[in-house]
Formats: sequence, C-alpha cells, structure tokens
Amino acid sequence: MTTQPLVSVALATCNGERFLREQLDTVFSQTWPRLEVVVSDDTSTDGTIAILDEYARAHDLRYEVNPRRLGLVKNFERAIALCRGDYIALCDQDDLWKPHKIATLVSEIGACTLIYCNTEEQLTPEGEIRLEPSFAPIQSFARAHGTGKPTRYLLAENWVVSHGVLFKRELVEHALPIPPHQPFHDGWLALIASKLGGIRYLDQRLQVYRQHPGSFTWAEPHERVRSKGLLRALLDGDLRSSWRRRCEAETARLRDALEHPLFDAEDRAFVARELLAYYGSGLAPRRRWASWRGGRQVAPYVATLHNRPGSWKFPLRGVLGGA
Repeated sequence: MTTQPLVSVALATCNGERFLREQLDTVFSQTWPRLEVVVSDDTSTDGTIAILDEYARAHDLRYEVNPRRLGLVKNFERAIALCRGDYIALCDQDDLWKPHKIATLVSEIGACTLIYCNTEEQLTPEGEIRLEPSFAPIQSFARAHGTGKPTRYLLAENWVVSHGVLFKRELVEHALPIPPHQPFHDGWLALIASKLGGIRYLDQRLQVYRQHPGSFTWAEPHERVRSKGLLRALLDGDLRSSWRRRCEAETARLRDALEHPLFDAEDRAFVARELLAYYGSGLAPRRRWASWRGGRQVAPYVATLHNRPGSWKFPLRGVLGGA
C-alpha cells in the first residue's frame, strides 16, 4: 500500500489570537490524511502562544517562538525551514481554508514545483463573503501568463499570493534564505520555482481571505498621494519622494535576484535592459524621458496592468516623479 506524502503547513503568527482558532480548525479539518502544522511565532504578546500550546497538545502542531521580532518575510522563512513534509503549504493566521484545499493542490501540482490558486473570495470586516473585484484583473493575468515558467513577469511584479500556495520540498534548498531586499516571501518563492519545474495557476477558490484592519496586508482606503490629489502631491514633492523610494526598493530587489545562480544570461539582460533601466532612471537626475520609454517597455510584464486602459499611467509616473 502506497503511503501518501506528508504535507507541512507553514504558519506564521504574530499577535493573531483573534482569528487563529478559526484558521487552525479549518486546517485540521482538511481531507488530506497526512498533515503537520508548523508555526513560527514572531514574539506575540497576546494569547497566541496559549492557543498554539493548546492545539499542540491536541493535534500534530509544532511551534517555536522567535527570540526577537523577525518581520513577515523572515518569520515565514523560519516556518518553512522547520517543515519536514514532501509538500509545504503556506498559511496566514486569519483566513479560512476549505476542507479539500490541500488534497486538491497536491493532486493538481503535477511536474511543477509550485502551485497556487484563485484568491478572489474574501471575508469582509462586516462578515460578508464576496468576490473582491479588485482581484479579478490579477486572476485574469494568471490565467493568461501564470502557468509554466513566467520568470520575466515575476521579475517585473509578483502576483502569486501566499495563502494560495503549495510547493514541493525541492524549492526550499534553492529559495532559502530569502535575500534581505525581497519585500514578500511569496514573490520570491514563485520566482525561484519558475526557474525549477515551473509554477501552475489553478483557477479554483480553495480558501477565504479575511480582510481586517489588524492584517499585515490591510490597505488603507487612500494612500497619501491619492488623498491629496495628484497635482497637490506633485507640487508638494510627495510624488517625487514616494517614487524615489519605490525605485530604490525595486532596484535593491532586482539586484538581489541577479545574485541567485539560477538566473541565466537572458534573465540578467532583461533585468538590466528593461527593469533596472526603468527604475534606475527614477534615481538619476534629468532622466525623466528615459522613465517614459522604460515604462512603456516594462508595462506589458506587469500583472496589475493586465488589460487595463490606464496602463499609460505606469510610464507617466516615472516622468512626473523623476529626479
């Protein structure tokens, strides 16, 4: 009789007592029979540890508490490193999984290194489950470009969301440790997987993403620049300063990627010719029109611009915000 592979659930917690029980109950209700839950806690000060201790006594759950605060990316990295399974699924502390999630992802991953699913289903702060309309363009992009080895698209912008991801153990030895300038763990894992066996998008909604003000990914209704208005932000210098910060962060992220041995000469040329040229123009004086040209070339690779008529704003941002 063939033994089914062990699936590890890598869960990162930090002051998550409010919704943690609900999430853990949906994880331990999975139909997949061989499951371990591995938790890295980022120095919680609420009742999170007590809940983890309770579930560790009742279920196959292991947890460790970081000696100091690591932040989201390094906390997930630690959780992944503690996993023993043949497959590893990423888990947030406040979502809701459907019972067949793990079984479906394992059965559909095939030869790919990483699989991820549709993330449109959302639980609002008011308790309503709905499809988040702002996620629809991303899912459309994933249907068109999100399966195979879309390395250039992932270098331009990540669209793979952590709580929909499952990957094979082979990814761990190539992707960890996560370089210091990567803003999110999911984007880095998907990028490295695209250089191994590839990634696969599964157009099924297998979990419910919970939005609430305490979430790390909670977005304020209006960013500072938007709330002030584009013209006012431009006159006050906020647009220029925010664009410079973005260019600095993107340049550091891309240079991190170029140091990884899996990337070949074509990948490096694309990054240097297109992406670093675009973001580098935002850091160099009197190169605003280079931002326009670079933005026009980069825009087709950007997930959030997929089939959107406002894609001209991407190169314009560099012109208005340039040094």
